Amino acid sequence: MSTQWELRAVIPAKLADALEAHCYELDASPWGISQKEPQDPFELFGFFPNASAADSALMNLRAVFKELPDDFELQEIADANWQNAYKAFVKPWSDRILHWIPLWERETTQAPKGAAVVYLEAGMAFGTGSHETTRLCARRLIDFLELRPTDLETAQVVDAGCGSGVLALSAAALGFKQIEAFDVDPEVLAVCQNNNRENPHLPSLNYTVGDLDSGLNHKQADLLLANIQADVLMPAAKNLLQALRPGATLALSGILVQEIEAVRAHFQNACHTHFQNKFRIESRTDGEWADLCLMLD
Repeated sequence: MSTQWELRAVIPAKLADALEAHCYELDASPWGISQKEPQDPFELFGFFPNASAADSALMNLRAVFKELPDDFELQEIADANWQNAYKAFVKPWSDRILHWIPLWERETTQAPKGAAVVYLEAGMAFGTGSHETTRLCARRLIDFLELRPTDLETAQVVDAGCGSGVLALSAAALGFKQIEAFDVDPEVLAVCQNNNRENPHLPSLNYTVGDLDSGLNHKQADLLLANIQADVLMPAAKNLLQALRPGATLALSGILVQEIEAVRAHFQNACHTHFQNKFRIESRTDGEWADLCLMLD
């Protein structure tokens, strides 16, 4: 039986937000942060193919976060245990009609009749808490459907920075017909396609490679979802706004709560330039994360 190596330590609560943001921005991060109950301490954990990789990753993380504790526990664990380790922190999630169900609960979790269901291989992304940013965008997707229920056939939905493709798949589950999704990392497109195959009740979607310049070129969206991060979204404000049709909605996520006012001010100024006063802007929070929703009149 093959094995994996796990690093784990209790961390100060004051480090949790910064570490979560750092892990979220890493490509294929091996790190996650967990807190089983609100009264429990935060734990930083990571899974690695060998002890040397674990030591190297911890050294790199210490270079950024010098306040990390000294007493990390390194242990060798069986693959079967490693593959199941994060499942304790991943549960089905739903909001109104939309239901996300982990693949391993496909047979044991019954969604309500008529629900829009997406089955997901959650993976380590859920360990870092970054799913909160995706949930914020998903709620905006459902809001848009409730606002424009007769536009399922014609509304253009764009998932910019699609990652695992969960938002594009959610749009398909909700019944939208015109869906485009792209990501700057060509490797994640295989993940998107695999997640699509795990949902044979949904149509096969088109995932392409692109950034917030090339990916939005010639796009005209009715709903543009961008779950990325603040320091990428803000420089791309012009591209994002130019990709909107009249009356469109732009939902931005991947924004830490402490960043939201700066992001709001930046996009509000950009909107005044492009749309004068013909727009509305609002924000929501989920844990330590926030979104920004722009609705054109």
